[in-house]
Amino acid sequence: MRIFTLRLPRGRRCLPLFLALVLCSQVLAETIDAGTLLKHRLAKLQSFEAKFAQTVTDVNNEVLQEAQGNIALKQPNKLYWQLDEPHESVLIADGQTLWHVDPFVEQVVAMDQKQSVQNNPLILLTDPDSEAWQNFLVSEQDNVFVISARQIDASIVKLILRFEQEQLVELSMEDSQQQLSRLVFSDIQQNHQLEESKFVFSQPQGYDLDDQRAP
Repeated sequence: MRIFTLRLPRGRRCLPLFLALVLCSQVLAETIDAGTLLKHRLAKLQSFEAKFAQTVTDVNNEVLQEAQGNIALKQPNKLYWQLDEPHESVLIADGQTLWHVDPFVEQVVAMDQKQSVQNNPLILLTDPDSEAWQNFLVSEQDNVFVISARQIDASIVKLILRFEQEQLVELSMEDSQQQLSRLVFSDIQQNHQLEESKFVFSQPQGYDLDDQRAP
């Protein structure tokens, strides 16, 4: 009977490649686990409404802007975002169109919602089953989830969610210029009734419409 043995001197050349494959497999498994965990967490979040305090900082951690506002999310694919004065603006996702209302210039910009996900991954929170999740990597540590864009030219490169148990308490977005927008939530209401009218856009009188949707 022949006995096969492993010859270490010749096998040593394969060890770095083998170890690299093992490490890559571990990273991939952790990413898959984090993504699955986040999707399960979001699947339980049928609706979310809160006030927020927003702080925007630059790459040197200098404060660029502070603001207050309100946010509402509802599955599937509904988003309402409002910044209070003096930085007033409104963002509404109704499932088909993303509407950006800018009172300062009295203009409304309409964009296809599916095409807008890459530049505004916040919309993904309202659709845990969206195919667009394939364009992002998800990691998790201590109940903090980091959603990173795979696309190198994405406007928003990173979305960070912090939970306390099952409650979403903080959200941060990092853009391609390394500016960080941090939102801390208060008066949080999860899974309560949200009227559909909150996500219905009505164009303000006298505002111009910049329709960027495909014909």
